[in-house]
Amino acid sequence: MSTLPPILPGSLGDQTIQCASLPDLKSDGASVNPQNYIEPKTKGAVVLGYFAMFFGVLVGGIASYGILWVALLLAPVLDYFNRKKAMALLRGSGIEVGPQQLSELHACATDFAHRLGMKALPAIYVVEGNTINAAAMRIRGRKVIILIDDLVDACLRSGDPQTLAFILGHEMAHHALGHTNLIRASLAKYFKKLSRLDEFSCDAVANQLVGNAQISAKALVTLLSGPQLMRYINLNQLALQASEVAADKNSVKAERNLTHPLLLRRIQRFR
Repeated sequence: MSTLPPILPGSLGDQTIQCASLPDLKSDGASVNPQNYIEPKTKGAVVLGYFAMFFGVLVGGIASYGILWVALLLAPVLDYFNRKKAMALLRGSGIEVGPQQLSELHACATDFAHRLGMKALPAIYVVEGNTINAAAMRIRGRKVIILIDDLVDACLRSGDPQTLAFILGHEMAHHALGHTNLIRASLAKYFKKLSRLDEFSCDAVANQLVGNAQISAKALVTLLSGPQLMRYINLNQLALQASEVAADKNSVKAERNLTHPLLLRRIQRFR
């Protein structure tokens, strides 16, 4: 039986692998104050959510003879150790974006962070998955953005790679607006109306970052159809459908149990 040659540091096998480059993701523009694009009614929803949370903790603590309060005090410690494992899992299972890895994506994120007034660039990882999705979260106190590889591929095959810049801007807006802070994130998780308002806010911020409503709409259409069907979609007819959905009062009722607004309601914002 033959033995395989050792893998050399800095290479795969005995030769350096050359990689292709991503398309240039345009990211130049003026500063964007994310606070100016917070969806109306968000502040009221936050106040209501905090009140409901406080009342729930008070009543739950009394009903459990203080056990709930003790559990909440211990929760940050347990969360710390769980997130250490989560970060290790992410770093061991995903591709970390950086100046030498998917550098075009890193450059776009760096520019967005500067324009949003963020003090630090979130860690960005591309992970394998079968969904067209992305997420912003905090792990061990560090801001993290996760991009599913199918989402990146879908944007690159959509006919306009700038759709990827919109998706990235949307996730960075979650961090810039404080949506990923522990208590705030927990509030949005259980108060779905607030979560939907946050999505609209981040869409608006991302649209300002890319500076093109057509790109913003196309990014959302990519989430809706995937790259395979994109070239077959009649965008004029889809715009008409989006208008009808936005005008239908039942649409708002239909999404009450969802963390995200209906995609066609989001698309309607950028017609």
